[in-house]
Amino acid sequence: MRAQEHWEKAARLEASGARGLDERDDYELIIWSCVQGGAHLANAILCTRGITRDDEDLIHSDLPDLERRLPPDIVEMLALLKSIEKLGPRFVRGLEPMQPGIVKTCVETYAKLKAIARQTLDAKQTPTAGRA
Repeated sequence: MRAQEHWEKAARLEASGARGLDERDDYELIIWSCVQGGAHLANAILCTRGITRDDEDLIHSDLPDLERRLPPDIVEMLALLKSIEKLGPRFVRGLEPMQPGIVKTCVETYAKLKAIARQTLDAKQTPTAGRA
């Protein structure tokens, strides 16, 4: 899947989550949308930066293992995604009761991933200085 397609999938997940979901009643859907959307954003970043190929998508921040040295900013971006992914076993698949602030933190972390992805995609589309 190409970077733009990942961006569009993440946008659709985000839009579906914005349709009146309640943080208290629908927290599983919100968290899972952030996990899936975040994986799409990470793939858009990795593909745009030339770290992965179009046919080399991550399912999660560490699956499959990229088996290569990654730039520090990419390591930090994947750590953001991992922090969202860690919520799944606790609150989506697990029985841990929802705690105040978890969904807010999840959505804020997703927004950081989205900003990095947008910046990465925009930088690729902007010609560098000195080029026509």
